[in-house]
Amino acid sequence: MKKIKMLVMSLIVTLFVPSSVFANTVPQYGSGDWDSLGSDEFTNQSKIFLSGGGDFKICLSSNSQPGYYQLFEEDPYNPDDEVISNGVKGTYFKTAGTDSNDFDSNGCHVFKNIGDYVDGDQAEFYLAKYSGGNSTVTAWD
Repeated sequence: MKKIKMLVMSLIVTLFVPSSVFANTVPQYGSGDWDSLGSDEFTNQSKIFLSGGGDFKICLSSNSQPGYYQLFEEDPYNPDDEVISNGVKGTYFKTAGTDSNDFDSNGCHVFKNIGDYVDGDQAEFYLAKYSGGNSTVTAWD
């Protein structure tokens, strides 16, 4: 009887050890965490990034061209909506390594409370650029 109890205890311990070891390797996304939506190198308009609402962050790489950029929400049946951030349409974005009112030193800007742009389950955002050269943007939701 003692051997059966030891066997059952060993089995129970064995079942719990892997779950606690592997639990830390799975990313935990949730409210308050930034989820990467990927990157895109573009000349005039970035690819579309899907967002569920809340806040939306874009980061320009250090090799991007500084200049006037504007975030839009794509609408296939109507004109695309200009996303307004802090009461301003369009923003003069600087690249990583420079500080500005709109971007932090990492070249990132957060568009706050963009839930009004969600139609259906998600919003379809893209970044348009009005200056020459290639730029690389990374989006976060």
